[in-house]
Amino acid sequence: MSVQPTQVQRINLFRDLSLEQCQHISNKVEMKSCDPQVDLLTEGELGDTLLLIFQGEVEVSQEIMVKTKSGFSQSRKAIVRLKTTDPTPTADPIYEPTTFVLEEPAFAMGEYALVSEEAIRTANVTAMTPTNYGVLSFRDFSGIVDADPLIAGPVFKRVAQNAVDKVKTGNADIANLTQAFFFALSRS
Repeated sequence: MSVQPTQVQRINLFRDLSLEQCQHISNKVEMKSCDPQVDLLTEGELGDTLLLIFQGEVEVSQEIMVKTKSGFSQSRKAIVRLKTTDPTPTADPIYEPTTFVLEEPAFAMGEYALVSEEAIRTANVTAMTPTNYGVLSFRDFSGIVDADPLIAGPVFKRVAQNAVDKVKTGNADIANLTQAFFFALSRS
């Protein structure tokens, strides 16, 4: 199974590219599929590949520390579900979401791998349905950019915007946690 340039162009990172430019990318995408409950990306690991989800539903989660009676333990917290709309998943998810479900025709995961061979994964991504996805390596994308430097600007601009959005969210989270911490201290 091969990916078409029109499928690549539906992904936010590549929306500003021409079909010809997307063809260069689609030529390098390795198509794969997986069953539900497969971890596609693992938080904290190094990665040099971008995932392009063309059909299915995935859950993005992060590891958190939870206080229990016996101390602290680590647990995964669902952040968001991502679900393709064109085509829709072939089955219902293995369990109902506990978070917001974002629907897009297709989407990318692990975009930092386009700018670094050793990008640290910032979240877990787990298939919730049978999932068809493509893999684009840092090395292949670098070769595409070397051959057509005009691809870099629009893609890296979107990667940078995603990074800025994550920093803003992180800053807000830190402010909320700091406020909660000081509130808890004041009640002691």
